[in-house]
Amino acid sequence: MDWLIGILLLIAGVIIGFFAARFYLSQTGDTAELKSQIESSQQQFEAYRKDVVEQLASARQLASEVTDIQHRLNLFLQDSQHLLEQDKDWQQPLLFSEETIRSIRKANVMNRDRREDSETADSPPRDYSEPGSGLFTPVPKALKEE
Repeated sequence: MDWLIGILLLIAGVIIGFFAARFYLSQTGDTAELKSQIESSQQQFEAYRKDVVEQLASARQLASEVTDIQHRLNLFLQDSQHLLEQDKDWQQPLLFSEETIRSIRKANVMNRDRREDSETADSPPRDYSEPGSGLFTPVPKALKEE
């Protein structure tokens, strides 16, 4: 009977050991998997963090370049405004001076008066051609014979 109790205790120990080992291994297996997932997540986070730092550095550099370009543009516009506001002796009107414009107007008025005097109601307008010229003039016989 002692040997029967020993075998029963041995079988009970094997069964308890089996379930204990299974529970322990399942916990450590899940833990190992979770640890590997945490490590991969940390690596991804570090890579993402590095990318964000690089993006911020490039954005800061672009912002400084834009600021520099804006400063140069403001200086250029300020210099251009000063140049345009200055009155210089060598700057003259681009087309004609006022004296030339007055003489041209005076000549136009005189030409108009002359035209009005020369045109009378009895005479035909100036754009008519003289009689015997134009398309309907008979062709000379010397040209027809050739």
